[in-house]
Amino acid sequence: MTTEIPFTYAQQLLLGLEQAVPGSVVNSTFIVRAAYRVAHEVDAGVLRLAVDDVVARHDALRTAVSRDPDGEVRARVHESAPGRLLVHDVDDEDAFLAMATGSVYPPEEPPLLWVHLGRCADGTSLLVIVAHHLTSDAWSLPLLARDLSDAYTARLRGGPPPGSAVMGYAEVAADDFSPSWERTITDALPYWKERLDGVAELAMPVPTPGRRGDQRTCRFTVPGPLWRDLGRAARRRRTTPFTLLLTAFTASVWAGRHDAVVPVITAGRKPSEWYTAGFMLNMLWLRITTGDPADLDELSRRADEACRAAYRHDVPLLRVLPEAPELAAVMFDPSEVVERTFPVFQLIPRTPFAPTAEDPALVLTPVPEERQPAPVMPVHLLWSMRVDEEVVGIVSYEAAMFGRDWVEEKVAGFLRVLERLADA
Repeated sequence: MTTEIPFTYAQQLLLGLEQAVPGSVVNSTFIVRAAYRVAHEVDAGVLRLAVDDVVARHDALRTAVSRDPDGEVRARVHESAPGRLLVHDVDDEDAFLAMATGSVYPPEEPPLLWVHLGRCADGTSLLVIVAHHLTSDAWSLPLLARDLSDAYTARLRGGPPPGSAVMGYAEVAADDFSPSWERTITDALPYWKERLDGVAELAMPVPTPGRRGDQRTCRFTVPGPLWRDLGRAARRRRTTPFTLLLTAFTASVWAGRHDAVVPVITAGRKPSEWYTAGFMLNMLWLRITTGDPADLDELSRRADEACRAAYRHDVPLLRVLPEAPELAAVMFDPSEVVERTFPVFQLIPRTPFAPTAEDPALVLTPVPEERQPAPVMPVHLLWSMRVDEEVVGIVSYEAAMFGRDWVEEKVAGFLRVLERLADA
């Protein structure tokens, strides 16, 4: 039995991109993933039951996204769907991680959760959780890992599996169109109309106009002492480390520009939705008039002001775009050759999820990000900062438009600005 549900505002934004560039979103490689190490052998039979429990708990995972013969894309929630657990013997850990990221994951065949269990020769295990990005996001992954650990512990020890007492994804979609949220959106639109007036003209020319295609990744690490110094510098400035990261991004990637427009990906979640898996990301377009680009104190102050104002008016981008039609034309530009773009910035913080059992039977230790291949994202240049045991930067970029040398130069400049901000 299936039930058709409306797409959330976040999903509708993705589908707008799909309409402009067919195959960019509704495909078998648009995924999110997370890899974990387990210090012991995992009971595959128990884990299979735990995967079933997680799928039953989150209706987003039982949602099929497919295109009808008439071309309409629809979302249908299945009442039940067996979990997918794939068990592998692992000789080469890096090859296993690459296989798990690079496999095919069709969005029309629920459940949209795949769990790869790798049995290593030394008795340890690797666990890779993969979900289709149409119905999950970076926030969802640690939540799914927490629920998987809880379900495994309960199943192994004969207790009841975690229930489904979380806000359903269908409820989230319905709440998107509630009267109270509509009033909030309506009140915020004048702010965005004023801030985004004329921003299409501020798009950054790409170094080498080219076609979408081969996507590459550049990774780097913010040294631990520097990150701690940035935390202290943020407190002195009465701002946040995120603002200082955004300042460094603006000063390096938008070097020399007096008016920067930075799309920032946010979790897009209310507290009532924290424990619901699904795709709920939003994007805030921060316009930062830099004044003197070399004055980092002034730039950080303006970045702070832009952040505070934007988050006070955080409403779905899909509703903002009609107030800035030129911006929509840039976002959904179907041209084969891309000449200008807006580099996107994202901070992926630690999420507040941990196993609820005092002594969990499945302890998942994240595999360092640099060991995991990056999934393909439909963005020309995405600059992500992931905060975990260490702070890792991941720059995903279209190789035909942004050369490796260009990206590495921007990364070096980014780290130099962070050092200046920490020392100020």
